[in-house]
Amino acid sequence: MTIRQAIGTTKTRHPETVRFLSETVAHLTESGFVAEALSRSGQNPALAAPTER
Repeated sequence: MTIRQAIGTTKTRHPETVRFLSETVAHLTESGFVAEALSRSGQNPALAAPTER
């Protein structure tokens, strides 16, 4: 089973916006928030996508 996780914005966004989104997603993943949310919803927390940096 795969749970696809994504966040997106337009190509014309300011670099600061793209950086903010990337850092926020990385923080949520690294802090365990995503795995915890998956667990709370009855999903396998190991399904959390690894952080790409």
